[in-house]
Amino acid sequence: FPSHDTGGRGGIRTLDTVEKWRLGYAKDLWRDLCNTLLEEGFEKEDLITTGLLKKTDGEEKYYDVFRGRIMFPIFDSGGRTIAFSGRTSSKDKNIPKYLNSKETVLFYKSEVLYGFNIAKEHIRKLDYSVLVEGQMDLIMSHQSGINNTVASSGTAITESHLKKLQRLSNRIIIAFDGDKAGERASKQTALLAIGLGMEVKIAIIDKDEDPASIIKKDKKMWRSIIKNSAYYTDNILKMALNENNEKDVLKSIYENVLPVVLVIKNEIEKETYVKKIASKLLS
Repeated sequence: FPSHDTGGRGGIRTLDTVEKWRLGYAKDLWRDLCNTLLEEGFEKEDLITTGLLKKTDGEEKYYDVFRGRIMFPIFDSGGRTIAFSGRTSSKDKNIPKYLNSKETVLFYKSEVLYGFNIAKEHIRKLDYSVLVEGQMDLIMSHQSGINNTVASSGTAITESHLKKLQRLSNRIIIAFDGDKAGERASKQTALLAIGLGMEVKIAIIDKDEDPASIIKKDKKMWRSIIKNSAYYTDNILKMALNENNEKDVLKSIYENVLPVVLVIKNEIEKETYVKKIASKLLS
């Protein structure tokens, strides 16, 4: 997998994307949302509980949590808004790039996958999911026609996330950023998924690239990367064997390949993989 064309209609307009994901913008003002919602009859304490407002220490003053940010509503599986993620429009490096809602009785980061409400039917139909890191990666991936994409939204992937996907399909392609952080997150997620008995592939993304940057250049390239993704077990072994000398090969096998062996639950699959490792080392 994937063995078929996942491409959708081409040239999706920006307005379509904005409407599909209900994107918005929080003005760079301290009390714009606060004043608007209070005028509409919302209670201050409810707005604080949901993480939209904060109270000034020692004063009866309130201010907006999200200011000067592109807003991404986060939905539950039924498409209801349960939280927000805001990407700053400022170039000030001291301002966090993303700001997310705090956890509430409705929103648990360990259980929510961005885009799941839209991707779930496509995952079931195509029998695999594509997992990316951020909201922009997900939106661009859907815009390119890969509608079975979900995102971790910068949160570490948990068993709860993977089990939610596994109920729809046992097959997953991990397509995280090509930087060191992305590599570490890919490894952690792959081991977790393999431990659950999932079939795991990895999208080969060049260093300093991410899904969004690739799609901006050429969405056909992104679909090709997904189509040609490699089984994680084979890829991690190939990378280890490509090291420059015997010492580095053994180190890479110890650090990257053996952890895969340890999490494989099926004894027949484990034995087959161990034989493959031995065969490659002796060849």
